[in-house]
Amino acid sequence: MSYPSIDEIGVQVKDWAFVNALPEEFKGFTKKIKIEKQGQVLFICSYLNEALRARLDIIYTSETFDYILCRTMGLNEYRDIRFIYKQRDIFEREVGLNIESILAEMSSPEHRKLVYIVEEKGIPTWEYGNNLPAKIGSFELYIKPREVIRHINGSFIFVDYSDFERKDQLVIMYNVLRDEIFAELKVAGVFRTLRTFDCRSLKELEEKLEKHLKETLDFVTNTDHEI
Repeated sequence: MSYPSIDEIGVQVKDWAFVNALPEEFKGFTKKIKIEKQGQVLFICSYLNEALRARLDIIYTSETFDYILCRTMGLNEYRDIRFIYKQRDIFEREVGLNIESILAEMSSPEHRKLVYIVEEKGIPTWEYGNNLPAKIGSFELYIKPREVIRHINGSFIFVDYSDFERKDQLVIMYNVLRDEIFAELKVAGVFRTLRTFDCRSLKELEEKLEKHLKETLDFVTNTDHEI
């Protein structure tokens, strides 16, 4: 089966009635329609909330010939697998039914629906994590446990220290499928291996953060950022 080229798709969505009919503003997000090709990805429409460093993008990719909803919170970006469709009419229907609840969820923790095991683990109410320093060096605490967000492959981000200017980041996640706490590191936007914070309980994590949080962020700051 052949698919239209990305340039043909660009012409087809130039005056897309579905996108035009979406709300102009919702929960602090503002709609921006701009057709822009970046490699194999066509950006069609974005909802932006600069104060939250958050955005929701409607894109098309010629890699897989799909329309996709892409979420960004800070330096965390992923393609929402619930909204990946080759058929534009189905994408319209599903996104139209859900876009306001997605934007609400992104805007505030009170709208986030967590799976039971995340709450049972005690993550949103974890006192130590919710009282971590707001700033450590050039890093700011972008996400704390009571603001936990859904990520990919059954993982939830509940601690995020980011240096947005340098694209450096330490995130700590809980994976509900493996019942495992683990961390990921980025230096200038590039992932680095990190096993320092691997554990099973919040108590263990507290001990590891006490010992290693500052030294880990110092390591990132002082690491060579030339790619």
